[in-house]
Amino acid sequence: MTGRWTYRTSAAGVLMLAAAAFTLSYDALHQLALDSHVRPALAWLWPVVIDGTIVVALLTVLAAKRAAARGGYPWALAGLFSLASVAFNVAHAPDRPVAQLVFAMAPIALVLTTHLLMQQIGWRRPAPGPTAPGAERRAGPEPAQPLRSGDQPALEPGSPDRSAPAGARTRVRAAYEAQVAAGQTPTGAGLARTAGVSERYGQRLLAEFTADPTRTRHPNGDGRPAAAPPTTTPFDHPEGR
Repeated sequence: MTGRWTYRTSAAGVLMLAAAAFTLSYDALHQLALDSHVRPALAWLWPVVIDGTIVVALLTVLAAKRAAARGGYPWALAGLFSLASVAFNVAHAPDRPVAQLVFAMAPIALVLTTHLLMQQIGWRRPAPGPTAPGAERRAGPEPAQPLRSGDQPALEPGSPDRSAPAGARTRVRAAYEAQVAAGQTPTGAGLARTAGVSERYGQRLLAEFTADPTRTRHPNGDGRPAAAPPTTTPFDHPEGR
């Protein structure tokens, strides 16, 4: 049996039991109203007021739960009229414990079956679907180039590399100066290995040092600052003597 048919069958059973309990309680309360000299034309309203309030109060509890509102008052109303219905049914029963128990079962069954029906209605509410893993990340802008394992996110120019050891920038600078002075071409990977930092950090510092306008490459590529041209005086030439 599928879940839909199970729900329909159980809901039909609950409704049938609730209707039977209401009918039994209605008959006892109706007779009690007649014995209390309520006009016969209006006596049928008495059980409707008592048991009908129970049903309406419990349905209000369900509505409050769906609206995420407080349901204290509907619960109190349902409990009060449930106790009243049980008491009136017992009062109408013969003065024997078994008979009183028989008459008390009808209003109790009405309350329980109505509450059970409320639970079934609540179970039919659609549950929110589970969020797929990574859905939040896919919803936002994706990075232009996904990072590979071992890579570090790109840093803004001039920002320190928090994962780099202390003094790493000084060591990278010294390695850069040494390689330039030796006429070598520094690389980010080579500087990173020499200074013990990540390759990305070495490449970033290499680009920063290369773009530094305060350093001027020697025309011969030896890395030393270009020497100023020698100045001549009139005394260095025969014509000036």
